[in-house]
Amino acid sequence: MIWQKYREHTPEILIGLLFSALLVFALVSSSNPIENVLDRAEMALYDLRIRLGEGFTPAEQEPPIIIVDIDELSQKREGRWPWPRDRVAELVKRIGAQEPTLIVLDVLFGETEPIPLLPTSCTADFCSTSSANNLPITDADRQLAAAIAQYDVATGFLFHQEYLVNGTLPVSQKQIPEDMINTWEATGYSTSVPLLQQASKAEGYMNTLLATDDGIARRIPLFLQYDSYLYPSLALAAAQRYQLEEDWQVQPGSIGGQPFYAGITLKGNFIPTNETGEILIPYDADTDPFKTIKATDIMRNSGGLKPNTMEGAIVMIGTSSLLLGDLKSTPVRADMPGVVIHAHALQGLLHPDILLREPAWGLTLELVGLVVLSALMLAVFPLCGPRSLLLMGLGLALVIVAANAWMWHYQHVRLDLIPSLLLILFITGWFVIYDLLHENRDRKRLQHLFGQYVPPEHIQQMLAKPKAVSFTGEKREMTVLFADLHNFTSIAERMDTQALKNLLNRYLNAATEVIFQHNGTIDKYIGDMVMAFWNAPLREPLHARQTVLAALGLRQMLVERADEFRQFGITPLQLGIGINTGDMNVGDMGSDHRRAYTVLGDAVNLAARIESLTRFYAVDILVSEHTRRQCKGIVFRTIDRVQVKGKHETVLLFQPLGFSTDLSPQAQDLWKLHERAMHYYWNREWSRAAKLFAQLLIRSPHDPLAELYLRRIAQLEHSPLPKDWDGVYAHQHK
Repeated sequence: MIWQKYREHTPEILIGLLFSALLVFALVSSSNPIENVLDRAEMALYDLRIRLGEGFTPAEQEPPIIIVDIDELSQKREGRWPWPRDRVAELVKRIGAQEPTLIVLDVLFGETEPIPLLPTSCTADFCSTSSANNLPITDADRQLAAAIAQYDVATGFLFHQEYLVNGTLPVSQKQIPEDMINTWEATGYSTSVPLLQQASKAEGYMNTLLATDDGIARRIPLFLQYDSYLYPSLALAAAQRYQLEEDWQVQPGSIGGQPFYAGITLKGNFIPTNETGEILIPYDADTDPFKTIKATDIMRNSGGLKPNTMEGAIVMIGTSSLLLGDLKSTPVRADMPGVVIHAHALQGLLHPDILLREPAWGLTLELVGLVVLSALMLAVFPLCGPRSLLLMGLGLALVIVAANAWMWHYQHVRLDLIPSLLLILFITGWFVIYDLLHENRDRKRLQHLFGQYVPPEHIQQMLAKPKAVSFTGEKREMTVLFADLHNFTSIAERMDTQALKNLLNRYLNAATEVIFQHNGTIDKYIGDMVMAFWNAPLREPLHARQTVLAALGLRQMLVERADEFRQFGITPLQLGIGINTGDMNVGDMGSDHRRAYTVLGDAVNLAARIESLTRFYAVDILVSEHTRRQCKGIVFRTIDRVQVKGKHETVLLFQPLGFSTDLSPQAQDLWKLHERAMHYYWNREWSRAAKLFAQLLIRSPHDPLAELYLRRIAQLEHSPLPKDWDGVYAHQHK
């Protein structure tokens, strides 16, 4: 009787075994799509748990860590960053006067501050001279170095993956153990000027976000490799200096003969890491452990700052300014300053008991658990009815979640939870549900709804996975394109109806083929205008880039088919294309009588406005800054900073020129010359800008954009402008 049950469920058992094997294989092999998806899901769950308050904080906040923030207000009061070195020196002195234990500078001083070329007299700490009004001019680098040398200060440097070397790395290096795995090896670096390096008591790299797929800073390596040596992070260097330790030691481990990093030893304490030397940054959404003081309050002795506020503390200087680009996404905040991330990591190093560990044996335990779980379900499930299956699946899931929570809270060990839950869900669902009729109904609906909008290959993909496509309206980031023929109305007036129909059909067929080749979805045709969008109904990760490539393809199509269109007695067709990327509502919309799969939203309207501006700037393609940011490898010419009619949003417009590898040297020179001219224009350096635009006009006589800016400059240089003028041109017409 029992064996009969197993024979009846042979397909389910075989599929369950196959899925279990695939899941195990995905976990043991690296860099495969399934493992990447599982890791993304696991990290999303980790983020959720941290946001729900499952992080850890030390029982005592000793030593206190204080953040000195060079924020927007500080820059408004004291001047835009970078500040003069003497001002930074003053900030360090004012902090040092309150007797903190350690000052950590999460800023880079990569270049020497210029000194006026006047006769000087120098001391050990500064150089001075007299200007025209007899005011002393000091060597600000020496002032800052003197301030750093006066106090216990740790400074930082940056690693990067460009082959660019700037400065000299510190001597606090370690030989990398033989055959050790390193996930991120730097190929270049940028350090502070030697004078400041020599004055600091410790140095570490300031990178906070390395090689993450989703851009969220969850882990930080305690050390990184460069040229066969290991260098400490800023947090590790600060912890070492605070504890007055001369050295830290790497603790290797080995599984199956493969060496890995087990952790480090610092002041006699073992700090565990994962196998590549990273720790999980100890965030806690329920607490805000670090006091933050605005830099300007210290400089001006304002904000109710008490004299002993920083006594005995570790003071970390950094910035939360959006414009300075040191904001990172974390599990608890989407815009956490890098200095706060370093502060969390430093707190974990000083209090290792709050660190959540990811031991190398965790994967082995997870694999054994999956094998046991799969064997148990495939042995028991064939003997159960539908209700028992659901209850057993739910019970197993609860046991797994409880065991995982126990390891997290009481052993401070993070183990993957998603693979086990996914295995339970799949095998339980496979035994319980197989709704063929529902699947067939979705397939027919997909084919009917999308057959006229998307390429045939997409239809096949959607039919293979009908549940991956949503019919209801949803909001997602997408890219939309509007393509309209210039002067088509006047062309139509000169042609008879049949010829016009044939011309329009040929053009629309050719344009649609280009859009389909780049995975676009046709929204509608309005006369000669084509509207298309990307990233729906199927997900397209590179939707912005694909849209720009489609626009370049439309440009090339008009060139290749110029002779064909010329047979209709018209000059070569000219397109105006507007592209924008943003959040849009997409879905099956309309009335009971007529419906369509379309997109709606402000981002769509903005794309239409951008298309209409192609005539004003006499260019064929315009894209917004939102689109440009997602198009690596494509060169864009800056067109203007505008405010379109009916919108308050300021938009930067660009014209795609093509792939950087395809541009001729002459085209690259013209592009660079134009970008320099735009830089001077926006900085109100009218004479420099006019000179460069004039050069552009000489080298490219048919460039209407250079003529436009020369006319603007002629008007603006004699016009009173507000102090906050940012070059925005407000268009009064659609």
